[in-house]
Amino acid sequence: MVPATLGGDGCAPGDLIQGYEALARGCLSTALIFTQHDAAVDLIVSGSNDAFKQRHCPALARGEQLLTVGLSQLTTSHQGGDPAMTVGWDGKTARFSGIMPWVTSAVKADAIVTGGVLRDGQQISAYVRTDAGGLRIDPPMELAAMSATMTTVVHCDDVAVDACDIIRGPVPRVLSIRGTVRPMVVSATGLGLAGTMISMIEEIAPRRSPEFRPFADALSQRYQTVRRDLLAAADLLGDPSADAPTTTVRAAVNDLVMRLSVGLMTFAKGSGYLKSHPAQRLAREAMFFLVWSTPDCVQLKTLQNNFGLGADGA
Repeated sequence: MVPATLGGDGCAPGDLIQGYEALARGCLSTALIFTQHDAAVDLIVSGSNDAFKQRHCPALARGEQLLTVGLSQLTTSHQGGDPAMTVGWDGKTARFSGIMPWVTSAVKADAIVTGGVLRDGQQISAYVRTDAGGLRIDPPMELAAMSATMTTVVHCDDVAVDACDIIRGPVPRVLSIRGTVRPMVVSATGLGLAGTMISMIEEIAPRRSPEFRPFADALSQRYQTVRRDLLAAADLLGDPSADAPTTTVRAAVNDLVMRLSVGLMTFAKGSGYLKSHPAQRLAREAMFFLVWSTPDCVQLKTLQNNFGLGADGA
């Protein structure tokens, strides 16, 4: 995620997408931790504080810090009303008060890239060390899966951040400028999970009666189609004149992992319901994609794909 000018590799968007896919195919929890770290680095690189970039990016490129993000209060977890994170700003110091509802690996991270809302409605994003005074990290949530990510709530009680650690703002929408791969990171990791489930179905299928074979083949074909569409969309990310179908692809990935979870549990039979069998863990991990950074447009498209309903529910 760090460009070559700041000491990094500056990978092409398509290479990053395939990297996330491969990582998630090995371990979805590890992939989530890395995507949150990379999201933080992306915001730093896309930010307006050049001195901050020069100070931190070379060390980030060398892997000397683990970062994460606490931004859902500005995106999918914001339900209207009073802001979940407010910021007082005098031009020299930002003071954060409120909560970050979903923060992965907070207890292990060196710093969190977070954001909040000023009294006039503008926003600020900042680099906040996890040992900052007034910052409190809750115990990890009891999630249905991926407990190793140590995802939790982080509280800020008048946490002071110097101007030198402000990444961007005050601006109307602090997340409006982000790297080109961000819209497809979740889809890429979902595809990685799908690849794991397909491999397991292919391993189990020969032990089932021949009547099951067409269903394994159909799931494999659907997986290949969605993967091809995702990689084609990823190729468009570096072209500013192209309109990559990110919402359509994300909904297709959601639909795929849901179908595969049903297929895998069915192929695995009763053994798949045992905690000792990975099928039930993969099925629970698949459910995560229904809620991970899922705006309304993706949720509606996912429901339409699964229930055959139009946009009006008919």
